[in-house]
Amino acid sequence: MWIDRVIDALRSLRTLFFIVGLALGWLLFADHQDEDILYVTVHNTDSVMLESVRFEFGFGLTQSNILLLQIKPGEQRLVALNHPLHKGYNVEAHFAGGEVRSFCANRTYPDRHQPVVLQR
Repeated sequence: MWIDRVIDALRSLRTLFFIVGLALGWLLFADHQDEDILYVTVHNTDSVMLESVRFEFGFGLTQSNILLLQIKPGEQRLVALNHPLHKGYNVEAHFAGGEVRSFCANRTYPDRHQPVVLQR
């Protein structure tokens, strides 16, 4: 019967070595690093609305951008970027009235939770 074969296999020393080998292989060769996610908090410290904030970022063969819209004066907004730590990302902020600020942000910032304070 098939259940007897399963029980015999589970009692076998070979099965034990196979399971231990799988566990050791996973410990040695799996990627145990933190995911490359940055949490960026956008702070509008100006007296006018931010019409839009565009984040452009990429590494390897990927390129992405995220667009935030209508951030009121004094408002904060959290956005998650799939981007490695210690790599800069481009920010382009459009204020009400047409003013634009563009810059590379937080290239050497040491933490995964990063503030971006925007003002004209």
